[in-house]
Amino acid sequence: MAALTDFAGRLAVVTGAGSGIGRELVAQLVAARARVAACDIRLGAVRRTRTEVLKRWPDGQVTAHECDVTDATALARFRSEMSEAHDSEALHLLINNAGAVGGASFVADDPSEWERTFAVNFHGTYLTTRAFLPMLLAADQGVVVNVASVNALWASLGSGTAHTAYSTAKFAVRGFTESLIGDFALHAPHLSAVLVLPGHVRTAMPPPPPPWRRAFNAALAHTSATTASDAAVQILHGIQTGQWRILIGADAERVDELIRADPTSGYS
Repeated sequence: MAALTDFAGRLAVVTGAGSGIGRELVAQLVAARARVAACDIRLGAVRRTRTEVLKRWPDGQVTAHECDVTDATALARFRSEMSEAHDSEALHLLINNAGAVGGASFVADDPSEWERTFAVNFHGTYLTTRAFLPMLLAADQGVVVNVASVNALWASLGSGTAHTAYSTAKFAVRGFTESLIGDFALHAPHLSAVLVLPGHVRTAMPPPPPPWRRAFNAALAHTSATTASDAAVQILHGIQTGQWRILIGADAERVDELIRADPTSGYS
């Protein structure tokens, strides 16, 4: 993909910006002199992100917005608000980072929880990209970054732990992102798509359960979690160097290697 080498003056949208990787992405983009529209379903959390970022970079350009990424009407309102706030009809960087865990079992758990998990993780990514597509098309160069998961490679947390909704949604995010690469090449060659595959990152989301460590004959037992700050560094570096597939953490790299070598090994 074409590298977006310089963020200075570029306009970026970061979803799920109220904490974790999203908050770090906002901070690092503002430090690189990008203009950032940060959104989260929790208005108080994204406002705290803005406050913390501006304490470190008082001249930074960052706005905070409340938005439920599963709601097309809310996304249209967010797009209008951020376009007006930043006085721009063009968007250069869309980072679909919002996500949620839940709905573990297709068989045993409440379908509404399963569907909500899928809605946030996949439909939120799709709907946000759809909402901002006109602004991306209006830019001289644009990048769509979709944060999936190691569970887009391996639909499990280890034996004895169902993980269907989250894994299914993240596999869909992976397929959507990879398919955009060809679609953009044909119909919008100034746009690029980037797939991010994090393993365990220290955020507010729960850590993997013990079966995760025992999977693949304990191949993941000694891997450590990546910090949210390091994850953001790797994502932005990947964008700047033209990577379309970014693995975050030793555990993600190991799972990728093992599943490629023997796809059946993760489910035995």
